[in-house]
Amino acid sequence: MNIRTMGRLALVLLLAVISAPVTRPQEKDKAKKADKPASRQEWSSKQDEEAEWTAREPQTGEEWFGRGYQFHNSDRYPEAIEAFKHAADLGHRKGTAMYNIACGYSLLNDKENAFIWLAQALSNDFSSTDLLFKDSDLDPLRSDPRFKLILSSVPAATEDREGKRHATIDRLEQANLDFAKLERESSKEGTEWARVGMQMLMLRDLDRSTVALNRAVSLLDYKGSSAMYNLACAYSLKGDRAAGIQWLEKSVNAGFDSPEKLRNDPDINNLRSDARFPAIEKLSNTLSLSQFPHDKDGSSKSEDSNYSKQRWAPAIVLYQSFVSTNPNSGRAWFNLGLALHYSREHTKAISAFERAATLGYQKPTAIYNVACAYAMLNQRDAAFEWLDRALAAGFDSYGNLSWDKDLDNLKSDPRFKRFRDTANYNTQLNNKLRNKR
Repeated sequence: MNIRTMGRLALVLLLAVISAPVTRPQEKDKAKKADKPASRQEWSSKQDEEAEWTAREPQTGEEWFGRGYQFHNSDRYPEAIEAFKHAADLGHRKGTAMYNIACGYSLLNDKENAFIWLAQALSNDFSSTDLLFKDSDLDPLRSDPRFKLILSSVPAATEDREGKRHATIDRLEQANLDFAKLERESSKEGTEWARVGMQMLMLRDLDRSTVALNRAVSLLDYKGSSAMYNLACAYSLKGDRAAGIQWLEKSVNAGFDSPEKLRNDPDINNLRSDARFPAIEKLSNTLSLSQFPHDKDGSSKSEDSNYSKQRWAPAIVLYQSFVSTNPNSGRAWFNLGLALHYSREHTKAISAFERAATLGYQKPTAIYNVACAYAMLNQRDAAFEWLDRALAAGFDSYGNLSWDKDLDNLKSDPRFKRFRDTANYNTQLNNKLRNKR
């Protein structure tokens, strides 16, 4: 049976069990992974980027298709659906556009429309049927008998570049196996609990999702802000608004930096009507460093280009004011430290990072940043003292530290090689332990 015939069979089977009409909305993988904080990082203005790609209405099917992906990847699924419908109406990659519409409805928890558009995609020669087994956008549908009908009508194997066929395991089956394995082994690996918890969230197995994500949060310590956000999503979908709001606020204070998720993610729709939500959204916007873009005339986005008094002056004003009324906000102190550091006010930055570390916010990273500040002040003894403290606190270098120009004043000192080798050894040891688990 060829793909086209299979698609038509799936359509017949689905239409036999679906009676709901296609409705117009009234109005991609979730980036919900365990945090891997860096000492300092690049920030860009997502609002500016969005304004750029929405400045002109698409004219062709190809442009509408591209716009659909941009909306989809920003969690703006209703707008993505409309864009893909325009692309399909204009005949551009019709089957794929319909498949993407199905994905959008799936993520909006609108199963009826999702199944109708999935059936239409298959009947319009959508040939990438391997995606049915592995695309997380379809996870909310996988426990539905109608989805199992679809899977039974398409090949359960894929071919690699050499023509060899490999069996494909459905994500629902794999997630069940992974959860059972973690429970059987009483795993202490927080990143694995976070990964499986996120899978269960996508699959709408909300009871096991909350179990996995609570374990992840208890194990991940300062790396757990994304798991906290996912817990907020899970409780929101379960209808437990009080717990959802609590974990949403915790995630923001712990460093979850995605204001667009709070604006657009349909998984927290149940929380948006809560009286506390506007304050949490405002907090998220305030604490997000993405609001401070690179200087307009800057041609580079290298680490060096972050150093700019002009860029960070508004951040210093904002966070100095914020900590004066919210002195226990570790994230605000950390942000203030970064703004001061990149304004080359290293002595003041040291005080801010020390306060963040005392409050427990990204403690190993905050301590490492103190060391960087001392290094840039060419106070080597203090810098190496704080580097040792960073290692003792659990700082993970994620590779060779030779890249960090903030430490240039230390690199000719024999102590730097010892620190770098110790940091890399610790990273490798941690990786081996994770693999053994």
